[in-house]
Amino acid sequence: MPDATIQLRSLKGIWRPVYAHRIALHATADAIVLAAWKRDAHGLDLAPAVAAWQQLLGEAVDPAQRHRRQAAAAAVLGILTTWSWQRTRAAVALAAKRAHRAGWAAGHALVTQDPDDDTPYDTEPSSPHVIGSPDMSDDTADGTATAVLTAALTATADRAGTAIADSTDDDPASDGEDTIETALDLALLTDAAVSAAYGAGMLAAYLGAGTRSVLWLTAGDGRVCERCSDAEAGSPYSLLAAPTLPQHPNCRCVLAPA
Repeated sequence: MPDATIQLRSLKGIWRPVYAHRIALHATADAIVLAAWKRDAHGLDLAPAVAAWQQLLGEAVDPAQRHRRQAAAAAVLGILTTWSWQRTRAAVALAAKRAHRAGWAAGHALVTQDPDDDTPYDTEPSSPHVIGSPDMSDDTADGTATAVLTAALTATADRAGTAIADSTDDDPASDGEDTIETALDLALLTDAAVSAAYGAGMLAAYLGAGTRSVLWLTAGDGRVCERCSDAEAGSPYSLLAAPTLPQHPNCRCVLAPA
C-alpha cells in the first residue's frame, strides 16, 4: 500500500489544490455562519432569563454552585430556543451544500487528474445526472442545519449560564450576552458539519467513478491523534465501511481513492 499520510506541510501534486480549496471552504463557512449568528443574536435580551434564574435560586435552600449554573443555563436555553435563528439556520444549510459540492469536486479531481498535477480544478462543477451528483438535497442540508443549531444553542446556553452564575457584575445578563456573541460552540459544530458534508461529497464522487475502496489519510504530522492514526492504519476500506469524516472537531484527514 502507498504511503498513507498526506504530509500537510509539504503538499505535492493534486493535494495542493485539494487542501487549498478545503481551507478556503472552511474559512468561508465560518465567516458566513458566524456573521449570520451575530445578526440573529442582535437585540437578544437575557434579562428575563436572569430574573427567572434569580427567582428559582430564591426558592432553593443554599443552592450549590453547580445548581446555580445549571439553573442559569436552563433559563438561558428557554430564551434561545424561542429566538429566531433563521439566518444562522440558512447559513449552515448553505455551508453544508457548498461543502458537499466541494468534496465531490475534490474527489472527482483525485480520480481523474494526474496525481502529480497541481493545476487548480473547478470547485463548482455543474451537476451531472449520474450517480454521485454533487448536489446535497434540501432535506439533508436542512437536517444538518437543525442538528448544528440545536447542539449550538444547548452548548451556548451552558456557557452563558456559567457566565451569569459566576458573574461579579451588577448586570450578569450582559456577561451571558457577551458569551453568546462569541459563538465558540457554533464554530466547532459548523466545522464538523462542513467536514462531514465534504467527506460525503468525496464518497459520492468515488461511487460515481466506480471506485471500490478508499484510504484514510492523515496530515502526517505530530498533531495527528491516535484515533485518526488507527483509522489510517486500517486502510483500505470499502466505500460503505470507511470511517466517517470528521473523527473529531478540526479533523484534517481525508479519504482518497485506493
